[in-house]
Amino acid sequence: MIRVTLLAIIAGYADTIGYLHLNAFAGLMTGNTIFMGIELATQKYSQAASHALIIVMFVVGVVFGRLLIRMGARTWIALTFTSFLLILYSFAGTFWGALLLALGMGVQNSAANRFAGVTLNHVFITGNLRKLGEELASWIWPTPGKRMNRDSIIFALAWLGYALGAVAGALAADLIGKPLIVAACILPFVMINHEAKDQVNIVPAK
Repeated sequence: MIRVTLLAIIAGYADTIGYLHLNAFAGLMTGNTIFMGIELATQKYSQAASHALIIVMFVVGVVFGRLLIRMGARTWIALTFTSFLLILYSFAGTFWGALLLALGMGVQNSAANRFAGVTLNHVFITGNLRKLGEELASWIWPTPGKRMNRDSIIFALAWLGYALGAVAGALAADLIGKPLIVAACILPFVMINHEAKDQVNIVPAK
């Protein structure tokens, strides 16, 4: 649960800085899709194309992160790659910075998404709130033979971590010259002892 919270803090931190500096989200593709739709409706085609490309880069990051894990890479290696992208973002222009940040968040979310048998996203959290709500419904009105999963607290922690990261990102955006370098220095160590095989739900062949 500590790992989930830290990853969510970093994601909220990066997303907030990306929004404040780039007018785009690094991990919330729902927000970028809304931006794109508004820009298409108002005939701002170049801006719409930029948001569309950010969405594509996030998907590329998800694919790349998943392939890294399937090839046997440990999770911290994938997160180190994300850290490298965050550092590159710190020295890139607005356009390239947005693409690098989205790519990095896609890799982060894809490479580390299973914790103690629970699958969740920490770069975007709407789905986690849905799962938390479903668990609460099971507690309020239990289904015969089914109880509320004790591990469901992890979904609340992911939301809380993301919110704390957003606060930290908003404060750091103006106080620190290269705020994402701070996150880049922390990120690889969050999952340093977490084996990549724990991240992929693969049943060994008998």
